[in-house]
Amino acid sequence: MMKQWKKVPWRVMWLFVASMGVGVHAQSAALSVKEGAPAVYTVKKGDTLWDISAYYLASPWRWPELWQSNRHTVADPHWIYPGDQLHLHFVDGQPRLLRKPLRYLSPKIKVTPKPVTTLPAELLLPYLAEDKLLVEKERKNLPHVIGDSLAQGYIARGETVWVDMPLVVDEQWGVYRPAPPLERKLASGEIYRISSLKEVARGEVVSVTNTTSAVVLTDAYREVKPNDVLLPAPLPKHEGAMSFSPSPSLAATEAEVVASIGGMAYIATHEVVVLNQGHLDGLEVGHVLSVIRSGAGYTGDKGNYEYSEPDSPQLLSSPFPSSESGRLQDILIGEVIVIRPYEYFSLAVVTRATEPFRVGSRVVSPLRG
Repeated sequence: MMKQWKKVPWRVMWLFVASMGVGVHAQSAALSVKEGAPAVYTVKKGDTLWDISAYYLASPWRWPELWQSNRHTVADPHWIYPGDQLHLHFVDGQPRLLRKPLRYLSPKIKVTPKPVTTLPAELLLPYLAEDKLLVEKERKNLPHVIGDSLAQGYIARGETVWVDMPLVVDEQWGVYRPAPPLERKLASGEIYRISSLKEVARGEVVSVTNTTSAVVLTDAYREVKPNDVLLPAPLPKHEGAMSFSPSPSLAATEAEVVASIGGMAYIATHEVVVLNQGHLDGLEVGHVLSVIRSGAGYTGDKGNYEYSEPDSPQLLSSPFPSSESGRLQDILIGEVIVIRPYEYFSLAVVTRATEPFRVGSRVVSPLRG
């Protein structure tokens, strides 16, 4: 089921990255504002920067370019609060938004609002706090669920499970369900394997033997099964996890969607995916990439052209003696933003998808709009 965007409290500041200035602008296409964009917009409770920028731009991640007018006029130009007015104007033919802060006239009640978030915190925080990627060779060193004394295949909240390592009484642990490992062949020839982990429960250690531990399930989002793994309970969700600014990925970046955290056959807006590129490949938190659907293949001569399906190999044979073949232009179908890079893989959230796509889709340096 597709996740829904939720209107959430405006918890975390937008961190404006100064380095997104001249260097990025020099490489960007001219910024154009959507037809019908509001001349004045009043920020509302529950807005996100992505929501607001989508009123003005086809590519919301280019927000910092639209926001340049404020860099030297207010103390914190990257903060936007509910009640502020954003005024659209043009500088040397380029669109800019100017922030006019809401001013409180009554000194009797001191209100300290918080700035809006880049993306809804409730969309990303579950993935940042509860879902992880784990190098496969490290998985065998983790505590694994053996089962419970009743030999149940599925174990619910309030039950006690036994794990195959002695832990520390009263410690809190998260229980995770590993997905089948993902593989990537490195330049050295080594096969690097990593698994995505989905948190299914949390528990507390209540007793320990020389080789095992008993863990009571204090929370369960799904039933626990034998061979689930344990990691120290995640730290409390915090606002800092949302403090990032979107920026274009490196010009030559190309990666593949190799998994969906939700396990869906078709991936849509707001789903979280795994990319087969990581921070050692240059991906960073906030990097934006475009999702591409390959154009259809074709073969034949004038008057005798034949199509292949967009996701199929090009037609390799033709009944015509003299034929040419090729592939039509690729199609932009969405964008993703990196929320957690690992060495050779990354977690990314789909911020926009004009059509569902599948594992195996390509993501490339953003096509600017």
